[in-house]
Amino acid sequence: MRSSKLVALACGTFVAAMVSLAPTEVSAQAASAAAMREAANTFLAALTPVQRAEATMYFDHGERFNWNESPGPRLGVVFRELTDSQQQLAMDLLRASVGEAGYHKIRMSIAREPVLSAMQRTPRGAALRAPDLFYIAVFDTPSATEPWGWRFEGHHISANFTVHGDRISNTPFFIGAQPNDLSADMPDAERQAANKIPAELAARMMPEEEDKARALLQSLDASQRAIAVVTQAEPYGNGTSGGRQADMLTGINNMQTTPLDSPGLLGAQMTTAQKAMLVDLVEEYLTRMPDDVAAERRSRLLAGDAADAIAFRWHGSIESGEAHNYTIQGPTFIIEYAQSRGDAVGHIHTTIREFEGDFGLDFDTQ
Repeated sequence: MRSSKLVALACGTFVAAMVSLAPTEVSAQAASAAAMREAANTFLAALTPVQRAEATMYFDHGERFNWNESPGPRLGVVFRELTDSQQQLAMDLLRASVGEAGYHKIRMSIAREPVLSAMQRTPRGAALRAPDLFYIAVFDTPSATEPWGWRFEGHHISANFTVHGDRISNTPFFIGAQPNDLSADMPDAERQAANKIPAELAARMMPEEEDKARALLQSLDASQRAIAVVTQAEPYGNGTSGGRQADMLTGINNMQTTPLDSPGLLGAQMTTAQKAMLVDLVEEYLTRMPDDVAAERRSRLLAGDAADAIAFRWHGSIESGEAHNYTIQGPTFIIEYAQSRGDAVGHIHTTIREFEGDFGLDFDTQ
């Protein structure tokens, strides 16, 4: 199957399998939990026995916690070996799990894989960057009562979901992109690949995540910047895995991450206007979720004076086009944005993590 299949499919129109929210006694995430369950079961039913054996694992399988964003093979069924109709069902499941805006970001990231392939110096490196080299794994039978999960993963994407009843965990959630700006100068082979990307997917990747954070930083006075801005070099890979990993302080392929010792400037130390900008920046990351999941996160993370305990930290240049990263850390979560790999720009990594809730580890599954 041609490597352009996932890009072509992602550009199509899908009917989202969404379920209307019932009255207030229904869990806040019931709609998405039901939509994900229905879409997952429909996808699995369409697979052959061999494909289903590749795609499914038991819930406590160690692979459920083995997340990564680098190119290369994974356990699960690979997209390129699915039929057109099976591919559509897989993307229906993804769309039901991440919502419209999250789905669009993932499509934009995947569409850039042919450009990355053209950048590679070896045939093996080029082969690993392909828009159909993404894997779907389902952990246990999607159920309304028993815990189950699923994962969509490949280069620059690791979307992990755990569902128990009407409760949904959607972290770790990694979205990356390279090149960020397809309008930038690039060699002929890369330009030819970039020019084939549909216009709707060729816009600059994650502009709001970058621009809103920089605007917040530029609003800070000197005393605030002294707290928010980190100038010294520091090791990457915070969390259980340790070490420099993809220039992410929160780490890659670690089951849990830990809070930063120096999280930066608290919302309580900001003006009212600055705190509103901080909340708006967090809201930008909530757009990667279905509406009901985002609403639940909003009520839990941003209600009342919760923003007072959320910290913003920046490292690197405040000027556009120069290497930088930032974190947003609350009592239970951390968001990280990095455009600093090799002290260069144009290569973005972002994650949303929960200190206790990644992979639904805070769910009572007994």
